[in-house]
Amino acid sequence: MIKVGIPKALLYYQYYPMWKTFFEELGAEVVVSPPTTQAMVAAGSSRVVADTCLPVKIFLGHVLSLVEKCDYLFIPAVRSVKHKIYNCSKFLGLPDLTKAVIPECPPILEINIDINKGKHKLYQAIYQLGRHFTWNPFKVRQASIAAWQAYLDYQQLMSSYGLTPT
Repeated sequence: MIKVGIPKALLYYQYYPMWKTFFEELGAEVVVSPPTTQAMVAAGSSRVVADTCLPVKIFLGHVLSLVEKCDYLFIPAVRSVKHKIYNCSKFLGLPDLTKAVIPECPPILEINIDINKGKHKLYQAIYQLGRHFTWNPFKVRQASIAAWQAYLDYQQLMSSYGLTPT
């Protein structure tokens, strides 16, 4: 079974249920990095210049903790998840930064998420991601529908506790 690593940092807490469901529906095993430690922060910090922001250093520490534990790393480039609202540039460059500073990392499953380019482009990106696991477009569609439902369920759960993941 193919193992997909997901770093437990940055957008992990908002979208993990969706990503986990998507990959599991496609037959992959999802491996998550452990909770953040001082050693992870130090490891991530050692790979970049001092001016790099702490969240990115922590993210890289999480990636390093997954290097030997998975076949692929899932690192999306999240440009925008709302119309005309864009994320910080650190989210845009994570796949490239990771490749540059952690050359020993497994291949990166990269997807560009940008709602402003339209649903068609997003669907194309999802199908391209799914093709790493199956060439059956119906299976990818089924996985994406299940993933979206997992995301909605998670949002509802968080809302019921008075928490807002967005």
